[in-house]
Amino acid sequence: GGPPGRGGKRPGSGGVQVVGGQGGAWSGEMVRHVSRRSAGETLAMLNGAGLTMAELVALHVLEHGGTRTVSSIAACLRLSAAATSHLVDRLVGQELVGRVEDPSDRRQKRVTIAAAGRRLLDKVQRERPRAMSEVVARLSPACRGPLRPVLGPVIGELSSLPQEKPRKSRSRPNRP
Repeated sequence: GGPPGRGGKRPGSGGVQVVGGQGGAWSGEMVRHVSRRSAGETLAMLNGAGLTMAELVALHVLEHGGTRTVSSIAACLRLSAAATSHLVDRLVGQELVGRVEDPSDRRQKRVTIAAAGRRLLDKVQRERPRAMSEVVARLSPACRGPLRPVLGPVIGELSSLPQEKPRKSRSRPNRP
């Protein structure tokens, strides 16, 4: 392999190809390792709350995107309208979201996160980083030391990025 960042394999990277020094591969690999070692606590929290991962993501969508229709939530989750409707039913049953008819179109339902849903997200948002920090704390001081000055600016820039990446337009080629 060549030097790191020049298309070579980085030592200790598990064979992950580092392309053009962009860091996408190694950062994804780092997150994968940390997540794998901390996921148990998050899954236990979800199980304790009676939530699936899709339901948690739906709560995040409502928290960050505001009131949405069921079809809008379905598009964000990449689920069918029927599956999303059942998911919303479960969240309504747990009083984590509220659902009302859309005044302009009674066929549509408007879904809003409820106070209990916000409290649950707050708990997850406190616990998940704590669990991940515990994993990183297990690294050697020599490995952990350089992370703070490097990751500080990265975290700052990540926090300023838009919530969703711009979607590429899908144009169909002209057919004869």
